[in-house]
Amino acid sequence: MNVLGLLLNFVGVVLLFCVGMPFQIPADTKIGRWSTSSLSFRLKSPDDFYTILGIIGLSALILGTLLQILATLNRRK
Repeated sequence: MNVLGLLLNFVGVVLLFCVGMPFQIPADTKIGRWSTSSLSFRLKSPDDFYTILGIIGLSALILGTLLQILATLNRRK
């Protein structure tokens, strides 16, 4: 269980390093005076894809950490 947790942590870190955290500013928002609505058709699906990959990476980190904690607690019993 410990090795599986380490592998999930590794996958999560690599995904988050490549695609970033899932909490980014969407492409169709208005920041100050600038509007990115003209780019929304091109950037909407990659933003959604990167958000999903970011959520998968963050979930893998959390699950990997929980598996490592469980493996350590089971070893102490």
